[in-house]
Amino acid sequence: MPSILFVCRHNACRSQIAEAIGRELAPKSWVIDSAGSHPTAQVDPKAAAILKEFGLEMWRNRPQAFSQLVLKEWDYVVDISCEKSGINVPAKNYLKWDIPDPLDGPMPFYSRLFDSLSERINDLFRAIQRQLAAKSA
Repeated sequence: MPSILFVCRHNACRSQIAEAIGRELAPKSWVIDSAGSHPTAQVDPKAAAILKEFGLEMWRNRPQAFSQLVLKEWDYVVDISCEKSGINVPAKNYLKWDIPDPLDGPMPFYSRLFDSLSERINDLFRAIQRQLAAKSA
């Protein structure tokens, strides 16, 4: 049962979108979460809107900090920020995806963000599933 944490600075947009996509794509036994190094007081309304457009929603109404996480060591920490926000989170595997924050830009920025995250998460999950299959063979 892999555990995957998506992180960015504020946990208001990118990591929350990644978490929603991850929860949709991952097998139910996987642990998927998100957090921020400096969470804001509220989620990005445009991030929530783009998820809704694709039939998904955020799992929490407020961004969360690393200190609010349950697991102590993650199988994968996927840092979506451009500033190594998750470098100090204990993980067996640390992945760095430099994905710019849409910064309240126009909705097409959020659509491209959603598409980029969907593609990367699909690729990551397929790689994890191949690793799991190879270990059990």
